[in-house]
Amino acid sequence: MPPRHAPGILAALHARRIVLLALYWGPVIFLLSTVALVVSLYKGINLGGVVYAGVVLLAALGVASAWSLQRRLHEISVALERAQRTSTVGLLTAGFAHEMKNALTVVLGFAELARTGAERAAVDAKISRYLRELENETRRTVAQLHSFLSYASGEKVPRRAQDVNEIVAEALTMIRPMARMKELLLEQQQGEPPRVVCDPFALRQLLLNLLLNALDFARGRIVVTTRNAQGSAEVLIADDGPGVPEKDRERIFQRFVTTRKGGNGLGLSTSRTIAIDHGGTLLLDETASGGATFILKLPAA
Repeated sequence: MPPRHAPGILAALHARRIVLLALYWGPVIFLLSTVALVVSLYKGINLGGVVYAGVVLLAALGVASAWSLQRRLHEISVALERAQRTSTVGLLTAGFAHEMKNALTVVLGFAELARTGAERAAVDAKISRYLRELENETRRTVAQLHSFLSYASGEKVPRRAQDVNEIVAEALTMIRPMARMKELLLEQQQGEPPRVVCDPFALRQLLLNLLLNALDFARGRIVVTTRNAQGSAEVLIADDGPGVPEKDRERIFQRFVTTRKGGNGLGLSTSRTIAIDHGGTLLLDETASGGATFILKLPAA
């Protein structure tokens, strides 16, 4: 059975095949132009100044196209290697998550037994409360791992109405330790956005991608705002970093395009795909002054 590749890797492979085919046209044009010129000189055929100029121009264009396509092929090869490494890490992570899910399911079973036993024995109420919190937190983590494994396998997770503020709060909880290490201030400005029908894991992954980008570029502050925008739910993630250069604003959502050193160019493209899959949009606010602001808009449930 042939190995399965992520869609991004398949796209890169397809692009590389196209470039390899196109790569031959430059040398072919150069060769044909040179042959025409040499034959005309050998036979003493006067092609005329315009035709000679055209032949020379074709030869120059052939060399230039070969050089340009060779450089593009190198860029695609580098991106393909990076994508393959990303895919390998993803497979390892999925395997680890599967083992963690199995282990935590066992922990959840014992937590339930301990909690019910404590309630029957009428032990200290604090102990019962602690065991209940342990059970609830373990159950939540198992559910998150299950969502991750479903998402990683491409399985369609049943969508349900979710509170946007809760999903944003969960994403912020996951990155707060990194923000503290970088001495960055994280602010959540909660509005009253409508509930949205979504895959909670996919939406949380989208927000994490945006927040991790903000962590890389922010100088001291990241602000996450939720609001109701004419009946739709909007999430704005703003940082006080250098912002996105004007020349890159149209490119940053393309696969394998990155402005971050060590980046793989998949975060924003994947995030936009998730947004579109939920019937929404993900845009860069080009009117924002200072830093970068990304706007996620999702239809109400």
